Amino acid sequence: MRLRARLLVLSISTVAIIVAVLFTLHLDSLTHAWLDTAVDRSAIVGKQIQSLLTDRISNTPSAAGASLAQTKRSWSRTLATDQELYTMLVEQANVPSGAIVEINVIGEDGRILRSSIPTREGQASFVHESLVSVRDSGALARLMAIRTATTDYETRIPLGIDGQDKPVFEIQLLVSPVLLRDKVMPDLTSTVLVSLFALFAAAALAGVSAHMALLPVRRISRAIDTLSTGNPLGLNFPRQSSEDREVAAVEYKLSLLGEKMQGARRDAIGTLVRTVAHEIRNPLNAISLRLETLRMKIADDIPEAEGEIDLVSHEVQRLDRVVKTFLDLNQPLELELADFDPAELTRTTVETLRPQATQAGVELLFTGPLTSFTVRADRGLIGQAILNLIKNAIQAIDGGGTVKATVQLKDGSCQIAVTDNGPGMPASVRERIFEPYFTTKPTGSGIGLAFTKRAVDLHNGRIDVESAPGSGTTMALSIPAVRRTA
Repeated sequence: MRLRARLLVLSISTVAIIVAVLFTLHLDSLTHAWLDTAVDRSAIVGKQIQSLLTDRISNTPSAAGASLAQTKRSWSRTLATDQELYTMLVEQANVPSGAIVEINVIGEDGRILRSSIPTREGQASFVHESLVSVRDSGALARLMAIRTATTDYETRIPLGIDGQDKPVFEIQLLVSPVLLRDKVMPDLTSTVLVSLFALFAAAALAGVSAHMALLPVRRISRAIDTLSTGNPLGLNFPRQSSEDREVAAVEYKLSLLGEKMQGARRDAIGTLVRTVAHEIRNPLNAISLRLETLRMKIADDIPEAEGEIDLVSHEVQRLDRVVKTFLDLNQPLELELADFDPAELTRTTVETLRPQATQAGVELLFTGPLTSFTVRADRGLIGQAILNLIKNAIQAIDGGGTVKATVQLKDGSCQIAVTDNGPGMPASVRERIFEPYFTTKPTGSGIGLAFTKRAVDLHNGRIDVESAPGSGTTMALSIPAVRRTA
């Protein structure tokens, strides 16, 4: 799993746990509050009914000499027919804001004397779980009592006589968990919505935080990628600023490491090239001497061998030039400065390469400046640079096309541009074309454009490359210190 994904999962999981805990605590608080309200409501209603019962019993006339049992039966008959008591029971049981669904007055024998539901009267009463015990139970039990229960909960208020343990009457108030659930649901719904919003907001913030936290890692990753391509970072250790100094320090150390790696790479390549060149040039010199000796010995006897000897000699000279080019890339060059016409040099180079272009099916064009001018530079190096650009353009075209060389005076500099209508280059190739020994051709050496870049740099010039897949390529070298011809 990617680091960003792990950070997101960790952050969202942490927030989800916190939200779940807070949601559970808030849900328990809501449940407890509504149960507490129901208990208080039942107690208030029960006290009101108890007060009415006490008043009715007190005003019930007692027969002279009647026993306690007879008096109790007289009270029961009075309550069983009391219309005001019935009205109160019905009204209190049907209050819209309450959760009380049934109120019963139970006699000493356990039968219902008066009820908010007339059909209950005369029936035996049933004992329900106490509403107070539900309220005082654990959080899970309270939640389940409202969430899933279907049996009513009761509150009982006794009405007795001093000196008698068993109450004469009991007021039973039944509270419906369904109605309690309906009361809790609006608050519960809003809590769920707020919790989900908090979770999504936390996920978004976690994504932003993970992105910001990984920015330094991405910077270091880009720096390592740059080093892996062989390019220098070109970083300086920053002064005190808002930038993360730890990350900047790592980048700075990577840049130093990159410079050391490049230096070691150049030294290793230079040593390898000099060793290989030495080992190759010695046999080439010996072959050249033996060819000349062979030419003198058989020239008169076998005249037809002259052409074959010339061919071998030409190939030996070509190999010697290749070796010399390798050496030139890895040792200092001394410029032989002279004034010359860059347009004439470019035209001559074009004509030299025209047979090669024709053989490849490429049309080679040249456009000179409107006004002639001269530059002071090393004619041999600039000529080789132009030759490399044109040859590279010819080789880039597959199946025929056009290569155009243009010389112009632009912004006080001599610009020599070579344009082809070939396939163009992707950015990954365009960034590396001037690296020594980098090539995309099966038989390429990767030194032509590297030599061209070095020749231009020695003249304090530059090379601009414009290329894209399917749009061809333009390479333009610019040389400063231009002087107009009178």
